[in-house]
Formats: sequence, C-alpha cells, structure tokens
Amino acid sequence: MSVCVHRASHVVRASLSAWILILLCFVLLAVSVTGAASLGAHLVCARVSGLTDKQRAMCRASPAAIAAVGDGLRMAYAECRSQLSGYRWNCSGVGNGNDFGHVMPLATREAAFTYAITSAGVTHALSTACARGDLPACGCSSNRRRPSSPSEQFQWGGCGEAAYGARFARRFLDSREMEADARSLMNLHNNRVGRKTVKDLVRRECKCHGVSGSCALRTCWRALPQFHVVGSALREKYQKARFVVPHPPADTHAPQTHLVIRRTRQNAGVGRQPRKSDLVFLEPSPTYCEPDALAGSFGTHGRHCNRTSRSEEGCETLCCGRGYNTVKTQEETKCHCRFHWCCRVSCDKCVTKSEIHVCK
Repeated sequence: MSVCVHRASHVVRASLSAWILILLCFVLLAVSVTGAASLGAHLVCARVSGLTDKQRAMCRASPAAIAAVGDGLRMAYAECRSQLSGYRWNCSGVGNGNDFGHVMPLATREAAFTYAITSAGVTHALSTACARGDLPACGCSSNRRRPSSPSEQFQWGGCGEAAYGARFARRFLDSREMEADARSLMNLHNNRVGRKTVKDLVRRECKCHGVSGSCALRTCWRALPQFHVVGSALREKYQKARFVVPHPPADTHAPQTHLVIRRTRQNAGVGRQPRKSDLVFLEPSPTYCEPDALAGSFGTHGRHCNRTSRSEEGCETLCCGRGYNTVKTQEETKCHCRFHWCCRVSCDKCVTKSEIHVCK
C-alpha cells in the first residue's frame, strides 16, 4: 500500500491519464486492511487537485466508485473527440489538464456538450462497475418480480445499476456548482441531460429458458447502451441546443431560480423553460477559426478537411475560407499474395496514391 501511495504522490501532477491510474490504485487500497486503506485513500484524495470539499469526502468514502468516475471521464473525453472530430471545435484540449474535470471558459453550446457527455460518461462507468460487482455500496435491490399477468411470460433479473450510477454521478458532479448563478443553473441542467440520456437509452434484454430452447420462460434485465450510442444522441442534442437566459433577469438583482428560452423578439414576454432533454447555453459560440485561449479555441490551421464534403468537415467550412493545401502521398504495400507448394509465398507490390487536404 505504501508503494501505491508513494507512486500516486509523484504522478498526481502529470495529466488526467496519470490521475486515472491513481484512482485505479484505490481499488488495491480498498482490499487492504480497513484502517490502512482509509489512510491511503485519504492521502491520495487530498493530493488530487480540482476537487471540492464534498468531492474529497466522497473520494475518501468510496474509492472504488471514484476509480469508476476516472474511467468515465476518460471515456467521455475520448467520445467527445470522436463525435466532434470534423467540427471546428473538436474537443481539443479537453481532459488534458492536471485538475479534475474540465471547465469551459465560455457558457457556449460546446460547454453544454462537454458537461453533458462528462456526466453521461461518469454515469455509464459507475453503472458498468456496479453491474460487474466492483462497487461495495452498489448491491441488488429486491427488484426481481414475477410476471404481472399470465401473458407476460418473463421474470426480471439483475440490479438497478443505472439508477445507482445516476445518483452517484449527480452527487459527485453537481457538488461543483456552488454558485447560485446562471452558469451554475446551466451546468446543472446539462449534467442532468447527460444522466437522463444514459437512463433513457437503457434497453431490455432477455434470455430464454425451456426445453430445447422453447422459451417457455424468459429472464429479462435492463442493459446499458454502448457509450458511442450515448455520444451520438448527445451530439444531436448539441446541434439543437437552446439559447437560454436566467429568470428573473440579472438586472432585477433577484435570485435567479431557473432558465428560460431566449425570445427572438423584443418585449415578447418571458420564454418557456427548456425541456429536460434539451442542452442549453448562455452565450453564442465564437467561430473557433483562430487560436483563442480565453474562448477555449485551438483554431483550425493544419486540420485535415474533406474537399468534397459540404458539411462540418468540408474544407470550405472547416478552413474558415482561408483555403487549403493538397498533399499527395503514395504508399507501397504487398498485395495479391500467393502460396506456392511447398513452401513459399510470393506477393506483388501495389502502390496506393492518396491526397490529403490541410487547412491553411
């Protein structure tokens, strides 16, 4: 255990991937002597930067769950880059810092997507760890039931993994929003959208029982979706995110209690509240064409684009009208290989030519 804590204290300043290794180390600590494991978790949790006091307390109390949180963050950041790989803002820099989590400086739709997919990733990873039996605090409730009618020939099995994952993710991630302002309301709403998306995509799977596969009885359970399915659903929500404003308005100096959709016309009255499934944002996005640290933009110079596409990854859009360079490449590989008796293989040489288009 002392080796684990010593190693953790040295790598904690490295990167998020190193931080995740520290969290995975918690699992080893948890199976040690109870008092020693508590001491190890206390030391490591105290050294992880970016945690609130409540998160540190949860870290010390549930080290195995926090290890799953680290897995969820890693999965969320990877999926963020995958889903938005062809966009001007493609999640570059997200998850590269030393602090826990990632905070977008502007309250844009990109920030909304980041918070939602992070919350979804943590929920999904916790639910998966719960289903594997890796989390001592996550047990099966007595939710097995017989069919409610003779025509319902199945019984429920399994546990409420998604519910546990959503609860822990809510307590852990929402505790960061300590300011009673519009940005906190926005972050809390988008966190909720991420958790809700995972829960809404849980599907029923069944296994048949009976003589010769007759399926006289089925045992059914609720299965988590693949995380890329969650990511795709959140990308659609990102594209349809709603521009909101706090209510009451900031100039009234009254406590802001909720968000409403911004009205497009002056004096149009108070807008309606966004749906629980809508991503919301408070500020319009910058172009992300040029590097801008304050806006969280790395620019699009040097990005590969698709010359024939008219969508986000197309050179016209991605390169922001600056144009692009075409780089011709060729690769020589072995092909049309044949086996000769006995015992020799001969191959032809094939040359593959391609073009890469790079934004100026």
